[in-house]
Amino acid sequence: MGQSEVLSAPAGAPVFSASLAEAKARARQFYRELCREVPWVMRTYWLEEVTTPAKFRAQLANEFRRRVLYTGPHTTPVIDVMLFKANQEMVTVAAHHFQRHHLITKYVAPESNVIDKARARGEKPKSAFLSAFLGGKATEPNGGIPKDF
Repeated sequence: MGQSEVLSAPAGAPVFSASLAEAKARARQFYRELCREVPWVMRTYWLEEVTTPAKFRAQLANEFRRRVLYTGPHTTPVIDVMLFKANQEMVTVAAHHFQRHHLITKYVAPESNVIDKARARGEKPKSAFLSAFLGGKATEPNGGIPKDF
């Protein structure tokens, strides 16, 4: 089966682990697969200009650690669903549905997201359109297509 068939195949339902140990083993295996893809992603999306493979892997490890905080009786299904979603995101990156800036703002330098920083400081957007757009209320400046078009 070629890469095209793999990327075009419908995603099946998440496979649930029988135990917490199995879920953790699947998570470690997925992380290893992800780390093996780092050189390809760096070359394909030209990330060598903004980061190194070691820093990129460290940022991915931080994403994994950030999500490890789930504990309790329902931990195994949560881990399995998160692995399913992460695998779908990896397929999305491999299929070139992400653009370079998506990877940079999400994984390379997530702390540099200007909009999130401004919101955290409580700053208001400078224009009415921008505040409506960021709030999800406006999609087109000046109401969209002119009536006489």
